[in-house]
Amino acid sequence: MMRIDVVTVFPGMFSGYVAESMMARASQQQVLSITLHDLRDFTDDPHRVVDDTPFGGGGGMVLKPEPIARAVESISASRNGSNPIVCIIPTPRAPLFTQSDANELAQSGQLIFVCGHYTGIDERVFEHLNARRYSIGDYVLTGGELPVMVMIDAIARRLPGFLGNDESAVGDSHVRADGGLGFPQYTRPAVWRDRAVPEVLISGHHAHVSDWRAQQAREATQRFRPDLVNDNKTAPALRT
Repeated sequence: MMRIDVVTVFPGMFSGYVAESMMARASQQQVLSITLHDLRDFTDDPHRVVDDTPFGGGGGMVLKPEPIARAVESISASRNGSNPIVCIIPTPRAPLFTQSDANELAQSGQLIFVCGHYTGIDERVFEHLNARRYSIGDYVLTGGELPVMVMIDAIARRLPGFLGNDESAVGDSHVRADGGLGFPQYTRPAVWRDRAVPEVLISGHHAHVSDWRAQQAREATQRFRPDLVNDNKTAPALRT
């Protein structure tokens, strides 16, 4: 069973996430364990302050290093597993999180995520904890909670037993072997509001279906994500 600990100033944001759908099922079947920790519980002042103004001036507040270090160190000390613990902190100042990262982290066994908030986190925390940095995209979010949920979801899907059928993840568009986008999907009814399903999909000719899907995937990648197209080498894994 993979153990995941999440340190956040707003643990309530995760309540529905861990209690619904596949995450709840994975917990019930002991595939995945997610424990939430309120960062304010690791402060040493009566007001439970976790942030302060930045040195050098500027707007916003910065999360203080000591509460974060205490939280991660406390969690690490309580874990007795043989697998090394990986600490992860999402931040815009980082490489993009990819499917390859998710695949690798799914083998770790124990992960600790720290959710940043406000203007950011004291830089010394990254060095002290030897934390991995990841970004989920080139845009600004209010805090690290949503990026952490995204990464946990991508990682959890790679755990044996999470999907019920482990083969289900193999055909997902974000894990295509060539790194391109997936092909379009259709279901019943065959005609919906005067729009018909492509005839090849109901032809029963599996080779033609396979060729059509491959062509549609190539066209979608060229149209929507030309950055993934590279004639000289295999394209990078699709980011979601």
